[in-house]
Amino acid sequence: MLEIEIEKDFNRHDSSAERADELFQEHRQEIFRNTDQLFARLLLFQWLAGILIAFSISPRTWAGQSNQIHIHVWAAIFLGGAISAFPIWMTRAWPGAAVTRHTIAVAQMLMSALLIGLTGGRIETHFHVFGSLVILSFYRDWRVLISATIVIGLDHFIRGIYWPYSVYGVLAASPWRSLEHAGWVVFEDAFLFISCLRSVREMRSIANRTAALELSERGFRQIFQEAPIGMAVVGLDQRFQQVNARLCQMVGYSNQELTLRTKEDITFPEDVEEWRQLAKALLNGTTRYTSEKRFVHRSNEVLWVSRTACAIRDKEGKPRHYLLMMEDITQRKEAAAALQQAKEEAERANKAKSDFLSRMSHELRTPLNAILGFSQLLDRQSAASIQRERVGYIFRAGQHLLELINEVLDIARIEAGRIPLSLEPVRVSDALDEVVELLQPLAAERKIQIEKAGSDDLDPSILADRQRLMQVLLNLLANAVKYNREAGRVVLAMEARSNARIRISITDEGPGIPAEKHSRLFAPFDRLGAERTSMQGTGLGLALSKRLTEAMGGTIGESQPARGASFWIEFPRVENPCDSLSRRSHDMNAITALDARVNTLLYIEDNLSNLTLIEHLLGEYPPLKLISAMQGLLGLELATRHQPDLILLDVHLPDISGAEVLTRLKAERATCTIPVVVLSADATKSQIDRLMAAGASDYLTKPLDVDRFFNVIERHLRELPSLTCAAK
Repeated sequence: MLEIEIEKDFNRHDSSAERADELFQEHRQEIFRNTDQLFARLLLFQWLAGILIAFSISPRTWAGQSNQIHIHVWAAIFLGGAISAFPIWMTRAWPGAAVTRHTIAVAQMLMSALLIGLTGGRIETHFHVFGSLVILSFYRDWRVLISATIVIGLDHFIRGIYWPYSVYGVLAASPWRSLEHAGWVVFEDAFLFISCLRSVREMRSIANRTAALELSERGFRQIFQEAPIGMAVVGLDQRFQQVNARLCQMVGYSNQELTLRTKEDITFPEDVEEWRQLAKALLNGTTRYTSEKRFVHRSNEVLWVSRTACAIRDKEGKPRHYLLMMEDITQRKEAAAALQQAKEEAERANKAKSDFLSRMSHELRTPLNAILGFSQLLDRQSAASIQRERVGYIFRAGQHLLELINEVLDIARIEAGRIPLSLEPVRVSDALDEVVELLQPLAAERKIQIEKAGSDDLDPSILADRQRLMQVLLNLLANAVKYNREAGRVVLAMEARSNARIRISITDEGPGIPAEKHSRLFAPFDRLGAERTSMQGTGLGLALSKRLTEAMGGTIGESQPARGASFWIEFPRVENPCDSLSRRSHDMNAITALDARVNTLLYIEDNLSNLTLIEHLLGEYPPLKLISAMQGLLGLELATRHQPDLILLDVHLPDISGAEVLTRLKAERATCTIPVVVLSADATKSQIDRLMAAGASDYLTKPLDVDRFFNVIERHLRELPSLTCAAK
């Protein structure tokens, strides 16, 4: 819109050329009028001068003893007045008109002829003609010179024939003399013509430059005034020199009111000193400065602006004034403050929710411990079947409530971002086998057949947290068994996707999920109508599975088969270090040649698959003895008791964190010199820096790089003699 407005303004004069022509004509008319006034005064002066000359040279004429006033006196008075009066009147009636210029040219030449006649044709008076031509060239119009040349040429020619004494001062004159005088006049005209043409070209050039400058200035003023941000030119004395409409609107003052104020008058008091420092920096050479500061509105309201300031300098580099550009960001600041407040309130609410859930978990688990414990005790002691049945109801209800508490707490931890995850390569087939084994009794009870489909050659590994992956698979498979038809079938399948991901699907032959309920699949506490069946459930299983899957970087969904339900999960496919180990032949000499004694390694890790991997990796090297601990406290006890040569430490442990284990190892005199290598799936720089600063000797990330793993072990075991000496 701004460009359109500027274009409209520029088209006010159809083009820059038209504006230049307008400026040229204005300048020319001004020259014409000024020169007209010059000649009006000159003609009046020449008339009076002619009268004085007539009275001085020949006031009277004699005939014997009698005399009378010389005709030259009357000619000077009346003829000179007639010659001067009419053009003087025209300069008042039609100033700058072409007819006025040509009338003046004719009158000026006639006045020259009169003065030549009054002086008896003296040669000196002829120079008045040449001077008059020069003054006529002030018009910068060569046409005027033609009119003057014609008049003076005819005057000399006619008077040279009939009254040669009045023009040449002789009684008889040759016609060639008139031609000679005319030749000199034309000679001067030639140079005056060139001068006039050059002057006109210069005037046009000036007009073109002025038009371009006006166009540029008009565009700048248009942009300045209609800019969507506040703009101001501020003098070195801090007073506003120019302000645009947007700035006036921002601060509530008119243009006139602002130009009577200084920059500091509308600046928030606490920000005045910073502006002074900024002004000094700009004067000392800083080219530009941008900051967010506060202004005070006329209504005393505080508004935030994003302000950019720069110093405008002259050709010599001296500062002339400041240019300020200001954008009102009050709404943005208020929105940011509101967002921050909402975030703090959400964090407080989340903390309150977590504290409430923690307290409720404790308060609910304590009585549940008695309910479940005594119900199991009653079940063991009751002989009557009716009592055992009733006790069974109590026990199952308690188990259901405990499951509900656990799932609610898991969801709360995921939403708060506090659930610990250790993303590592997990072999899918091993996880599925373990899940099937756990749920086989439930499936057998309902005569459900669990089958595995897919290619036997496909045995991938995915990047996930093994414990949480098992939780998701158990949830999905348990649903497939519980909500299946009697003596139905459940199919577990693996599929390699084109985007380097593995899809695991679990399909049952139950009633399926109606299409209208698909949007509610993963809503907490929504059992999709299953609450009207005899199957127990919390309505949190799918919601928890979705959150866990997405927290591990996977996706979950339902395929809507023609019969039953088919849930699937997808995770990135990765290479299992055990697979790469089986395909390579590592150089054993580097480790076996360390020394004759057996080196002991302690691995503190709660993930069984990771323990198995390290056991496989180190099992080929007899000089290395591996001790494992699945809890942090047990690892500390084993480190003190066995004094291993090297400790491998996981970060996520079930009882205390790996960082706490590291701190305690370095604090104990018996274990402070044992090198500790951290093995963790957390590859963030902050975590690595924190643990290395806490005393870790090295940090290896999962999935494990086997070559680097062996190199790190070899390097630290080779340094054992120096470490032992240092300890002693």
